[in-house]
Amino acid sequence: ARACTRNSRTKSLDKMGKLVVFTGYVAVMTLLSIAAADNMELELVQGTTCLDGSDAGFYYRGNQTLRGSRTWVVYLQGGGLCFTKQSCESRAQGNLGSSKGWGKTNGGTGAGRLDPTGNPDFWDAHQVYVPYCTGDLHVGNWETKNNITFNLYMTGHRNLEGIMNHVLKKYPALRNANRVLLSGDSAGGMGTFFNVDWLAEFLPWAKVKGAPIGGWFYPGDTADQPLLPWAPPTPYPIWIQNKTGEQRLFQAYVYYLYNGYIPKSCTAVNTAFHCGTVHVLYQALNSPVAVIQNMYDSNQIYSQLQMPHCDPDDCSDDQKGFVKYYGDALRTSVKEVLRSPKREKDALFVPSCIEHCSGINVGDGTTINGFRSTELIGDWFFERSGRTPYQIIDDCPEDLPCNPTCQKFIPEPEPKPETRCATELRTLCEWKVGCFVCAMDHISQLLAATCTIEQIEQLCN
Repeated sequence: ARACTRNSRTKSLDKMGKLVVFTGYVAVMTLLSIAAADNMELELVQGTTCLDGSDAGFYYRGNQTLRGSRTWVVYLQGGGLCFTKQSCESRAQGNLGSSKGWGKTNGGTGAGRLDPTGNPDFWDAHQVYVPYCTGDLHVGNWETKNNITFNLYMTGHRNLEGIMNHVLKKYPALRNANRVLLSGDSAGGMGTFFNVDWLAEFLPWAKVKGAPIGGWFYPGDTADQPLLPWAPPTPYPIWIQNKTGEQRLFQAYVYYLYNGYIPKSCTAVNTAFHCGTVHVLYQALNSPVAVIQNMYDSNQIYSQLQMPHCDPDDCSDDQKGFVKYYGDALRTSVKEVLRSPKREKDALFVPSCIEHCSGINVGDGTTINGFRSTELIGDWFFERSGRTPYQIIDDCPEDLPCNPTCQKFIPEPEPKPETRCATELRTLCEWKVGCFVCAMDHISQLLAATCTIEQIEQLCN
């Protein structure tokens, strides 16, 4: 009996040992497979064109788990724009205007990253990453190059059409998709606004949503142009002269230079030129959108609206006034999300930061009342409730950037001087674990130092 018992235990231990080894092997192999799949593979697509005429394309990575098998993420790379012959010809010489120097693999951005911790909701989905090589905000709709485009190819939207048709033919899993997220940052964020309805029409069997990151170009309803609610903010050099007007703004490029793809739902009720600004376009969209936007977009304030760069401590009163003017317009503009019955199911994340896209993409660290865009986008996209509010906008009372988790103008408050009670308690008890017990042992000295029992409890906790 003892031998039988001993043999049974030995066999059991052997099985347990083998199970532990097997489990460890599976864990290691899982980590290795994730590491191996970290990079998406480049595929160039004939019939699509970068500025210089080279083939455009995309990077693809298949789903990593069964959970992600019916979810797809299409991500549009950002990277500014070009609008003069010199800037576009210069752009065509690098990776933002040509595919000739693109790497064979790409790790992805935002919701496209293979990072279960930083990107918990989308890391295992099918990923299509679209590099930006047309300088046209992913909206260009010319058939070929011409004199207007400086004999360069501005075909960003047509490229997306060609890429998605190619993906659909090569990867049949797309026909089984039930949820698709179109996202992008900066120029890719603006491209998300302009292309999300097209993608929804292209994939009618799936629920398509957009999550543009830093793509709200531009706010409208500015305080100095009440008769032109569609108009973007006045550029700084004009604003400081107490004049109004706009110059060199995106809607001109979208409509004229890029022959931009503009959803018919917008042009049906607005002047087509006005639809080149997201403030106008957004209200006409039919697809659900999560607006992820820093309240004081540094790219718009410094680059597009031409305010000279300044550090928060060194900004002039005029510069601070302009930052406030822009922030007021952005808050008013994005509150369309809050006040429009048509858009009530859209999401909103607007921290009071003077940044462009920093801090607000999936996996980034900017928070509003403890919430990040990472959880907001995931909960909204998958229609989960009870964890993260879908619409969060910073409500700190200051009129300048004030969010403590990002670049701001409002300085940290000076620390309050330590009270006599706190000094005495620290000296006697050194904030040790038994703080309150120690305080009771020295209560007479602490009372003499003006301590109350309530203060002692607060300080010890």
